[in-house]
Amino acid sequence: KTTSQAKLFSKYDKFLISDYKLLAEYCNEKNIEFMSTPFDVDYVRELEPLVKRYKVASVDLTNHHLLDAICETKKPIIMSTGASSLKEIDESVNFIFNRGTKKLSLLHCVTNYPTPFDEAGLEFISILKKEYPELKIGYSDHTIPKYSQIILLNSIIHGAEIIEKHYTFDKSLPGNDHYHSFDKEDLSKF
Repeated sequence: KTTSQAKLFSKYDKFLISDYKLLAEYCNEKNIEFMSTPFDVDYVRELEPLVKRYKVASVDLTNHHLLDAICETKKPIIMSTGASSLKEIDESVNFIFNRGTKKLSLLHCVTNYPTPFDEAGLEFISILKKEYPELKIGYSDHTIPKYSQIILLNSIIHGAEIIEKHYTFDKSLPGNDHYHSFDKEDLSKF
């Protein structure tokens, strides 16, 4: 147990850039595109030679300092929209476009971990598709695997073209994401 998200992440987030490099090399060997979500400008610079695109977390949708650093790379961006208003999403989309980045995708997501089945809000995918017909729209899922199968299929019915789902080798590991992630069996079933 921790008293804040910062304390929780500091318990488990011990990756160094050398760890990211090892993961990127492994992904390249397996013909998997390596991607990462930087949370500060320094990591944008460190990750630059390793990634073909950047993922922006919901929490950083309005972090224009970070978005500006990512836009400088001229690489595509996938941005989660959880806990954001349409006005905030629109401001960030315009900010990114005005910086010259045109390859932008948006992911609907709910920032409740795990997301209850009835709070997935998949209708927002349709809203994003209507507001941004020129963008690829997707869904970032945080429901528990018991519900994820049906939620993810429904996200596709609502128009999701990208699906993001956390993956783990062991759901019983400590940390913020393992318990609501897919394991090999879940992914194979999906």
